[in-house]
Amino acid sequence: MTFFIVRRKLTFTVLLATSLCCAPARGQDVTESALKAAFIHNFVKFTQWPRDVLPAAAPLAACVLGDTTFSGVLETYVKGHPVDGHDIIVSPVAEARARPCHILYVSGISAKRAAQVVADLNGAPVLTVSDLDDFAQAGGMAQLYVEGGTIRFKVNIDSTRSSRLQFSSRLLALATLVKK
Repeated sequence: MTFFIVRRKLTFTVLLATSLCCAPARGQDVTESALKAAFIHNFVKFTQWPRDVLPAAAPLAACVLGDTTFSGVLETYVKGHPVDGHDIIVSPVAEARARPCHILYVSGISAKRAAQVVADLNGAPVLTVSDLDDFAQAGGMAQLYVEGGTIRFKVNIDSTRSSRLQFSSRLLALATLVKK
């Protein structure tokens, strides 16, 4: 008799565990902006700034030009996630040179204005990233684009070298490389 009770309890436990672990999974909604914020955070992880530009433990300034709503998305994503001892401080800016930036994300502006921003920062150790068409070809360092429903990125090697920034070979292996 005890064998049947133990067997029933065991069967009940297995059924309960099976029903709990096999409950339908609910996916988390991930927005395109959140994915772009993740890409930018990873760019920071795989980019090295000169010591005179970004001393050890100094905060890293991430500026957003154009798309003001993206500032909040990026700030939420990087908050509490320092990179190599650098806290990331996000600020919206009206002009690229309005404040010192280590990274500048450009979106929601005209291609002509974006090209001018890139020209103004030519050689400066500022990682320029955008989702604008032909940004990398215009001299921007990293361009996010969608291909086949997946976000991908291009890297302009010449712009990166002239700025004294160094991208990890692991990052470059995943990028489409562009030259001026």
